[in-house]
Amino acid sequence: MAGDTGLPVPRQPVAVISGGSSGIGLALARLLAREGWHLHLIARRPALLEEARAALVAEGAAGVDIHSLDVADAAACAEAMAAIAAQGSRIDWLVTSAGMAEPGLFADMPLAAHRQHMEVNYFGSLHLVHAALPHLGRGSRVTLVSSAAAFVGIAGYSAYGPGKFALRGLAESLRLELEAAGITVSVACPPDTDTPQYAHENRTKPPATREITSGGGLLSAETVARSILDGARAGRFMLLPGLPIRLLGLFHSLYAPVFRWQQRRILRRHAAR
Repeated sequence: MAGDTGLPVPRQPVAVISGGSSGIGLALARLLAREGWHLHLIARRPALLEEARAALVAEGAAGVDIHSLDVADAAACAEAMAAIAAQGSRIDWLVTSAGMAEPGLFADMPLAAHRQHMEVNYFGSLHLVHAALPHLGRGSRVTLVSSAAAFVGIAGYSAYGPGKFALRGLAESLRLELEAAGITVSVACPPDTDTPQYAHENRTKPPATREITSGGGLLSAETVARSILDGARAGRFMLLPGLPIRLLGLFHSLYAPVFRWQQRRILRRHAAR
């Protein structure tokens, strides 16, 4: 297609963001919308997706499509990616930000809760990447949103942490395998972030876990999204928002024994009450 000048009209880049109706996903969508990206937002709840689309359009977004689905459903993910590809464009950036966190002590949590966390936090991202892969091309990006909990075990996160560890491992493999095709893979490991998910998480957080995690600080979704955007564009693999998380990413093997000692002290104190 050519414009009035006879020159080709630049193709609008396409981003697919799961968890795009709120939190980090929506904050990243806002940043990309300001740059003229066409957005495809994926989330479970249609009403929240509609609200997110309306807000982005009101802010000047050049194109926003929404897809209501559960990322734990592999068939639904494949169907959504096929529908996106049917519009005639490749996917330039896939961001898997959908996730869940319902903390609790291992002895108090049913097996179903552990399985659900893994289905959403790990397999949800895997399903999306697998379905999107045929529609990625040279220069495309994939960013898996993991967590600071991907580096060290945290009491109260036995259901949540393993999936985030697994995401880091998946990203490391994908980084190597997709490099020859010109697809850049990164993994984001944000700390506690001020989102609706974080508010929900705090409802079930055991007192000891609350104390253990209280010193990590709280970043805004906008700060985390900007860090992800800048880091991915710079070609970095580990996207670590904030100085404490950057240090944790670099030195977690050294810090883990100290952190375990701190956690044991806190757990013993709470058990004695």
